[in-house]
Amino acid sequence: MRRRALLAGLAAGIGGLAGCSEVIGNRTGSPNGDSGDRPTDSPTASPTETPDPDPDTDNGALGAASIVDLETVDRTYALAPLRYRSDDGASVRMRFTATATADSPATVEAELRNENSFENTFRLEWTPPFGRLASDIPQPLGPRRVDHTYRTALVFAPTANHELVEEPPELERAADGHWRLAGDSFPQLPGRVRLAAGETVRGEYALVGRAEGAGRGRPPGMYEFSRAGERPVRVSVWPTDAPGPTTDSRFTGTTIPDLPGESETAWFHDADASTPSFVRPGVERTDLPARVEFTFINRSLESTRCGHWNLYKLVDGEWFHLGPYIHTSDCRGVSPGGSKTWTMRAATGEMAPCEAESYPFLGGGRYAAVAGYGHATAQSAALVQFDAPAVSVVPTDDVTTDRTDGQVTATSDRWRTAPDAEDRSRVQLVLERAAGADRTLIPEQVMRRRRRGLRNTLAFAAPDVERVVLRTDDRTTAWSVGYDDGAAEFRYDGQAYRVSESSR
Repeated sequence: MRRRALLAGLAAGIGGLAGCSEVIGNRTGSPNGDSGDRPTDSPTASPTETPDPDPDTDNGALGAASIVDLETVDRTYALAPLRYRSDDGASVRMRFTATATADSPATVEAELRNENSFENTFRLEWTPPFGRLASDIPQPLGPRRVDHTYRTALVFAPTANHELVEEPPELERAADGHWRLAGDSFPQLPGRVRLAAGETVRGEYALVGRAEGAGRGRPPGMYEFSRAGERPVRVSVWPTDAPGPTTDSRFTGTTIPDLPGESETAWFHDADASTPSFVRPGVERTDLPARVEFTFINRSLESTRCGHWNLYKLVDGEWFHLGPYIHTSDCRGVSPGGSKTWTMRAATGEMAPCEAESYPFLGGGRYAAVAGYGHATAQSAALVQFDAPAVSVVPTDDVTTDRTDGQVTATSDRWRTAPDAEDRSRVQLVLERAAGADRTLIPEQVMRRRRRGLRNTLAFAAPDVERVVLRTDDRTTAWSVGYDDGAAEFRYDGQAYRVSESSR
């Protein structure tokens, strides 16, 4: 390879990349401090570590980031992942080495290593930053803006400190403080490189804007360098002095009870410009049916983990959990500058299957989408108001009934088709009034699919009905009374009930 002497210092620097999240710029103090204010200026860099993904297991998961606060404009850049492995056996590492100043742009050092046990030719076109030098159109983390075009893309511009470049592109600092490519200059790198087993190629890049973007600033958002459907290299951009939401919540000033559990919650309607992490709702009030996105945005200096999403409804000062009922056991993190979006569909009646989390039979009221991520708290959440009529508990379409004196006997298709190849058996679920109960259920919970046993008994509860017997299968009753308990008590619509399983 060429230019080895020039790259000697660069090789030594990137060798210590694993396990770090670099912070270069003017930050001091602890990112976990109680104050919401930005740290004071400091003339030296202040590195902060977060877990770095193992390319053998995470295969490029966003577990860490390298961060710089620009000295020329009010912007922070977070580069992630710090390393990834391509399908042809190349491992790529990268990190910021300097922030942008009045004299020079922000720089990134990178290396590409042949991890195969044989000599190999690597295609660089889609291996950023050695290929795919210009980002996609930036994705705003909020309403799309007209200034998000290809002109505002970021570019990895190789410098003279690069093994594959003889003539680096010219750069200039515009009047607005942003470094950009000069004139018609655009970086060029070879489309392929052949490396012996274990051989490494290294290069330095200036992270700059396109020349056509002069006067457009640097819109906050996510800048991805990728091919469609593949893992991207991302640069997240946000205002250094105001990482929080830029618009007020319709619920600002609202007082609500704590969510169940002991975890403290950071609410979107309490966030301000200084808040480094928050859940942004796609909409805060809507009619049903609706499709709503909730996005957790991490603009702190640390990765947040482990997080899952949950939906609650607020009724009479109490939160009721609606789902999901099952979470995966993996630990999902959000790196500095990263985000996670949870999409849910809501309706007042039945819904067709969809990739998004579906919540049929929701009534009007106030709901909370809760993410298990947070900067200074264990979780973050946002409120949404659904305008819809109250939901009623009605039986499933397959249920038929008979009534004798004060008893209603309901029969479902699950009784008719059991036993079957799935080893289901016929059982009865019996609903009776009880003296009292500690747990309360609301219609939105009863109408969830996993509680169809309760749905198909409570639908027939009435003042003149003493007992409801649902003929169903053992799986339905297990969801209603538990797999080991055999009975459960709860309160619904002001009345306490007991449900029990019977084989008769």
